[in-house]
Amino acid sequence: MAGFIKAAKSSEVKGKAGYSVTINNIDFALFRFDNRVYAFKDRCPHHGAPLSDAYVQDGCIVCIYHGWKFNIKDGSFINNESLKLKQYPVKEENGQIFVMTD
Repeated sequence: MAGFIKAAKSSEVKGKAGYSVTINNIDFALFRFDNRVYAFKDRCPHHGAPLSDAYVQDGCIVCIYHGWKFNIKDGSFINNESLKLKQYPVKEENGQIFVMTD
């Protein structure tokens, strides 16, 4: 079922920490940066670690397991921009976060 699906309350996605949520059997990692929420598939492409365990630093998502860094705005790996995280559209309204699923 494609379309925007409620993922979390706005208050649940805070600061520098990732937030994990499963929608329609898809695991998502949500992050807040510059008052905007970003959604990615919850797997680091390096070794499949949960991306939601990562944190945000200087506009990058930093995987805690091996230190890989991804640009939060487009999901690109900072050492090779052709490698990108699977990113999903997000909208936030009325205190709720919605993610568009495949």
